[in-house]
Amino acid sequence: MDERPGALKLAVRLLRALLLAGAVSVLLMLLRTDDLTRAWAEGNPATRDVLRDQGLEAVKDGAVAPPHFVPVALTLFVTLALLLGVLGVFVSNGFEWSRIGMTLVLFFTGVAGVAAIRTDPPALFVVCIAICTALGLGVLACLWHPATSAYIHAEVTSDTHVDQGA
Repeated sequence: MDERPGALKLAVRLLRALLLAGAVSVLLMLLRTDDLTRAWAEGNPATRDVLRDQGLEAVKDGAVAPPHFVPVALTLFVTLALLLGVLGVFVSNGFEWSRIGMTLVLFFTGVAGVAAIRTDPPALFVVCIAICTALGLGVLACLWHPATSAYIHAEVTSDTHVDQGA
């Protein structure tokens, strides 16, 4: 029988949803790279005039190269997905250090999301960031729910100790 509290089970489900939303965001970046490049060029004083006068292709071929959004996003996603997946396994088995680690990862991911919104990306990506941020906050709320804390800090009974011998 699974003794994990409902809040912890919900945290794991929300974490899976967060990872799925992150994967969809990376896929959208792959499909909408031109939108990201255009938004970047509009916000960059060195490329704004080139975009207005000569178009997006001139920006791509210009002296100031646009960022490579997809490889960076894919690398970041894979790294965070693996890290959060491993931490999720440990936190679901009651390890306090993994809950703290996951909290820190989600916090700094949220800070990065806020920083990304400040760069004025296309609206589609603002929505993706908002969804991921909401899911991350949901995971955090469930991780620090009193029932989850009680599960993590539960007293270990003598039945679960390994006999060390005499």
